[in-house]
Amino acid sequence: MTATENREVVAEDFTTANATSFAGNEWAARVDLAAMYRLAAHFGYDDLVWNHITMRVPGTDHAFFLNKFGLLYNEVTASNLIKVDADGTVLEGPADVNTAGFVIHSAIHNDFPKWKVVFHAHVPDALAVTALKNGFEHLVQDTSMLYGEIGYHDWEGLSLTLEERGRLAANMAGNRALIMRNHGFLTVGETAGEAFMVMHYLIRGCRTLLKAHGSGLAVDPGPKAIWELSKRQYDHFPLGKYEWPALMRMLDQTDPSYRQ
Repeated sequence: MTATENREVVAEDFTTANATSFAGNEWAARVDLAAMYRLAAHFGYDDLVWNHITMRVPGTDHAFFLNKFGLLYNEVTASNLIKVDADGTVLEGPADVNTAGFVIHSAIHNDFPKWKVVFHAHVPDALAVTALKNGFEHLVQDTSMLYGEIGYHDWEGLSLTLEERGRLAANMAGNRALIMRNHGFLTVGETAGEAFMVMHYLIRGCRTLLKAHGSGLAVDPGPKAIWELSKRQYDHFPLGKYEWPALMRMLDQTDPSYRQ
């Protein structure tokens, strides 16, 4: 069986007769979320079958779509995403939900109506920065759009208890990115494109930070006033507005099976 045929079988296995998400705005949300999974795999932001990206179901307060636990990111399609409610009850799809994924993502979906998309990742360069005592440092212009919008959440072990959600939400408040110390990164967005590009630039900033300090040479972070100016300038160029359509075109040219 070819990879394409396998993805088709996986998609068929998830489609249920009473599904309500396979049309209109819900289907469009599924397509965008599936695209995020495929793009994460393309750029190396995945971690085998681990981690999770979620999107609030259009027209609901807290229900969201997420991936079936056990699928590789390049196996995720629009139709095989699972729908869960605020209590973790599966509304559509099989009951194969990653507990940590539900805990982490419901913390954001339950408390922040503005953020429709939540992206959690364990990219190695990002993981290295989560272990640095001083955390993330803004060193290059690309990260200035996130200046003052990166929070921190102390490690509590595997995120398996509902009690952690309140602390996650408190640390996420006012931020578009959260460094989960000794664990990973969390980014949010009003759109798929925004959440993806926040993660993209944050990871690139981590790689630059590690290379700069790894050089052994003196590092100059630049003046605070210029960082604040650059942040205001970037506010006129919404993250994802221009990048997301281009990324979708790339996917459609290489492997449009995410739309199944």
